[in-house]
Amino acid sequence: MGLFDSPWHILFLLLVLVVLFGSAKLPKAAKSMGEAMRIFKKESAKLHEEDPSEPKKVQEWTPQQQVAPPQAQVTPQQTAQEQQVAALQQQLDALKQQQMAGQQPPPAEPPTTPAPQQTNQSS
Repeated sequence: MGLFDSPWHILFLLLVLVVLFGSAKLPKAAKSMGEAMRIFKKESAKLHEEDPSEPKKVQEWTPQQQVAPPQAQVTPQQTAQEQQVAALQQQLDALKQQQMAGQQPPPAEPPTTPAPQQTNQSS
């Protein structure tokens, strides 16, 4: 015995749907379902209208002579930039050496303290 054998089953199912979704939402849902089915049918008809016997033009890739990568041409601007980078690197190296020399303990020199100031106060 199936679900839709008796009209009572269908009636009971409709009653449950009305209770669950409300009577206002069911017509809207049916309308949107119908529109979706129409759109689906149109799109599937468009797919069947295309001629499957007509092959699409696909260009095959055929290996040709291998193209060598372009040689980098050195411009005067690039060489000037490279020179600036080299000069900056040298400056960084010099600063690092100065910092390393500065981290070593300095030679022992007595700390210089300012002489106490004397004030003339008369009592």
